[in-house]
Amino acid sequence: MGSSRKDRAIARRTFLGFAAAFTTAGVVGTITTDNAKARAAFDDALSAWTSAGEAMDASAASFSAAQSDAVTVAAEASRVLEVTDPEMIDDSATLDTLRASLDALVAAGLLTIVSPGEVTASPSEPEPRSTPAAPEGREAQLAQAQALSAQATRLADAAAGTERSVTELESAADTTRGRIEAVVAAAAAHGAAAEVPELATQETKDAYATALGALADPAAGSASDRISAYQSAWTAVEDSHAAAEAAQSRGGGSTDDDIQPTYVNGILIVNKTYRLPSWYGNGLTGDTLAAFERMRAEAASLGHNLWIASGFRSYSTQVSVYNSYASRDGSAAADRYSARPGHSEHQSGLAFDLNTITESFGYTPEGQWVAANAHRFGFIVRYPQGKEGVTGYIWEPWHLRYLGVDVATAVYNSGLSLEEYLGITSSYD
Repeated sequence: MGSSRKDRAIARRTFLGFAAAFTTAGVVGTITTDNAKARAAFDDALSAWTSAGEAMDASAASFSAAQSDAVTVAAEASRVLEVTDPEMIDDSATLDTLRASLDALVAAGLLTIVSPGEVTASPSEPEPRSTPAAPEGREAQLAQAQALSAQATRLADAAAGTERSVTELESAADTTRGRIEAVVAAAAAHGAAAEVPELATQETKDAYATALGALADPAAGSASDRISAYQSAWTAVEDSHAAAEAAQSRGGGSTDDDIQPTYVNGILIVNKTYRLPSWYGNGLTGDTLAAFERMRAEAASLGHNLWIASGFRSYSTQVSVYNSYASRDGSAAADRYSARPGHSEHQSGLAFDLNTITESFGYTPEGQWVAANAHRFGFIVRYPQGKEGVTGYIWEPWHLRYLGVDVATAVYNSGLSLEEYLGITSSYD
């Protein structure tokens, strides 16, 4: 017999029940799978973010180490540039090359040269990070996974950029080291070719030979110390020779008689009228160097490159300098641009020559900036244009004299030379 209507209704309800139960189970299974995928995506993103962060930390540590080494190299390079007399090295161009490599090292290492031998570094550290916990809910986990992935990409890019900076910085440091040694080699070549004056004492000759030999021995000290010792030893030899030579010409008398430094209104005067004794001076004064560094730093911030081409010169060095010019051009011509021994401001430790020792320096951006701003740092252009009849020297836009800010500003504002400002003369007897 066929099924009754009642039996068919029961069967239909039973079927629908089974179908509903099966559909619900499928939806629950799909949701469970999607939640697992969201959590897996979050975990994968977190792992990538952690790895990228660790790479960033490692590259930052590498940069910090390279930066620390760069500080040491830059400090030594700046000292070498400060102490090295261009006239006492075989190739003065090595100083310009070293200066250029130091500038590149400073830029690559985020360094600041406060003064010769004193260098500071701008810290470069990664931003602090904290590991995020997995948020509740599938949508939140997916959103967080996406954010972490983006951050991981940025960290990885930053780490790669820092590694490139490390390579650049290490290369700049190595280049600068090599150029420091090139300056040392140029000093050694100059010393090896120099003829030691016969009248110098044997003691000073021996000390010079020792200092010259030490140039090739890194164990004897830093490059700047070795160069400085070598130059000081040579100065002692020349001073000894000059003293002996003067004693011979005077029958054993003193080279200086009763001469003492001359001060006018508290200002040390060194010109053709007023001279220094041969024993005076042992280098640029601390105030002069500090003022120059302040001026150099401000000039650099404006794109001007200033350096000391010729600083302190001893009495005996000036003997050689002046005599070489006088033999080449005659005494009358040499007296217009070079001082006789004892009459040079370079011996005072308060004066130096900048950059290029030619009149063309006065027309360069650096020369024009110096002329307009040097007084703010305590300097004057010692021999102004058109004042040769008063100062005794041609225009020397490169020659600066330290007076201190107040006096230098007063002289600058007056428009006068130092001789006119103080009412003094400058002429040889």
